[in-house]
Amino acid sequence: MAAELRLMSRDRLLQLLKEGGFAQIRIPNGHLLGAKTGLNLNWGQCRNLRRWMRQYGIVVESERTSRSIAAKLLSAADVVAENLPFTSKDDEGVKQVEPRPCAYVASLVATVQDFLERSKKARKLTWHEGGIPAREIWIKIGGDHGGASFKMAFQPLNINHPNSKTNTPVFCIFEAKDSRENITIALARYRADLKKLQEEMWKSEDGGTFSIKLLLTGDYAYLSTIYGISGAAGTYPCLWCKITKAGIDDPDSRAVRLYPRTLENMAEDLRSFLNEGRGRIRNAQQFRNIIAAPLFEVPLEQVIVPGLHISLGIFLRLYQEFEAAVQDLDLKVQAYLHTLVLGEPASREEIMADPHLQPFQQYVDAIDEVQGYKVQADELDRTIEEQEDELAFLAYQNEQVDDDMAEVVFQESASMVADIVKRRDILRKKEEDLLSKVSVKPGKGPLAKELEPVMKNFNVRREMYHSRTFVGNHVNKMLHDKPIEELTSSVVKKMGTLCEKNDFPLYIIQLGKEVARKHEKRFKLFAKCHKGYSHGGRMEESQTDQLEHDIKDFMSEYRTDSKTVSIKMHLLEDHVVPCLRKWGFGLGFLAEQGIEETHAQFNLLSQSTRSIANPVERLKSTLKSHLVKVSPDHTGTIPEPVKRKIV
Repeated sequence: MAAELRLMSRDRLLQLLKEGGFAQIRIPNGHLLGAKTGLNLNWGQCRNLRRWMRQYGIVVESERTSRSIAAKLLSAADVVAENLPFTSKDDEGVKQVEPRPCAYVASLVATVQDFLERSKKARKLTWHEGGIPAREIWIKIGGDHGGASFKMAFQPLNINHPNSKTNTPVFCIFEAKDSRENITIALARYRADLKKLQEEMWKSEDGGTFSIKLLLTGDYAYLSTIYGISGAAGTYPCLWCKITKAGIDDPDSRAVRLYPRTLENMAEDLRSFLNEGRGRIRNAQQFRNIIAAPLFEVPLEQVIVPGLHISLGIFLRLYQEFEAAVQDLDLKVQAYLHTLVLGEPASREEIMADPHLQPFQQYVDAIDEVQGYKVQADELDRTIEEQEDELAFLAYQNEQVDDDMAEVVFQESASMVADIVKRRDILRKKEEDLLSKVSVKPGKGPLAKELEPVMKNFNVRREMYHSRTFVGNHVNKMLHDKPIEELTSSVVKKMGTLCEKNDFPLYIIQLGKEVARKHEKRFKLFAKCHKGYSHGGRMEESQTDQLEHDIKDFMSEYRTDSKTVSIKMHLLEDHVVPCLRKWGFGLGFLAEQGIEETHAQFNLLSQSTRSIANPVERLKSTLKSHLVKVSPDHTGTIPEPVKRKIV
């Protein structure tokens, strides 16, 4: 029989199998639902896909079965959606209240416990080899605004890769900005749920009993909002301690010991703010910048310092200071060219023939016009000096004689001097405005222009629409020795090229080398800190000690030239190490990275629901699709692409 089948052609064999009803492939139930959420399909597209597969003998579950499976996966997550009165701003920046969609799970307790139960049955729970105590479940809860919506999610840390998008269930989403009033309207309903999660034990179906420890994460602005602090610009800007901004900037003037904030002393400050400060924001600094009650009663020691945003903020600050120093070098080169062109007018064309000096062409072309204004203004200065001497003599004469005619002459002379001063000031202003207009702009000089191409070599491009900031991957790529050395040495290399063709003074060359040396050291010292706290592994005591030493070295170096320190540098200096010592893991495990990644997932999911006309129902459907996608026992998920090996 087998030999006879081998003699048949492939087409004939397939025809026989089809005629006998054996050429059918059955895909198990739940897998089409997995394809729907994995490929971001709507139900209509699923119907088309089902019909297309049927003609090739592939049978999948019906739509009714898919919907039934989805309902079972969401049995504990009762998703509700409604319009809520959120605050927004119109085109002129005026605040207004208008109904906006909000979708959320009715019971966070039931949703969390169901997720844990499904994870346990799927054998996904882990205690990371003793990193988490045997009878504890750690759950991160955090929020972030991205795109057009704010999302609140939880992440059980007792799972491998807890920051994965598939392990990050969003339980509340609303389409408005993350202002204090909007967050309160949307999230206040969960105050009792979070309290219940902390106080009650979770009992799994197999009889296990576990306590739940909640860890709050998010960027610093979000955490400040949750705990009722006016913000990072206040006199008392820190969420974890009572240090003042002056104390952050000058470590020698602050107290030896940092006094911690607690829920209790924050409540006392709030009472004083409301009673003595009458609840007026301008009085907030008198009450340690506490202006509202905490939205959730989670102890501050369980609030994780925002490691991702610390790295983003500090790296951006270091880069901007380096960029400003390079821009200053460009201006020094420009000033030297000004002097050179005025001193040797005949050599102007020869000097500007150097293509590396082309960014200064507009400035050099304007030098003659600027010089004309300067010569005229200088001439008026001499005239003013002569007239002022004459006025002094007239004033002396007026004291000797009481003559009305002398007074008239004096007033006319004074008026003439005032007119000359006005003309002189106009010329000086024209000179200043023209120089400012044609001066090389930030990032456009021959030295500053080298920075962006170097970063592009490492696939780093600044976010054009977000104040030219960086994202987390940019920071990870740039905080290595090779990128740092290439970025900072680009200034020295370019300066060397300029000096080969032009007789630049030695002091400018030395300044370039000093700028490169200073900022390379800063970047490298911070890179050691970033690597020490940003990973997702366990933190041994020796690693934490080394990190503490690295942070001290970086901050000491930074303070040698900088008089002000940002709030994120204060968090690095005073709160990162205590946080890591308490929890025993890097901030890549504990902090806010995973919450940030949900935005891209929702952007894709929304493609499958955009045909729903009602915005409230549309958001509800999107949240349901997301919760199905992240369910621990969800089957038929789309596999990740295999990375190609580049030889």
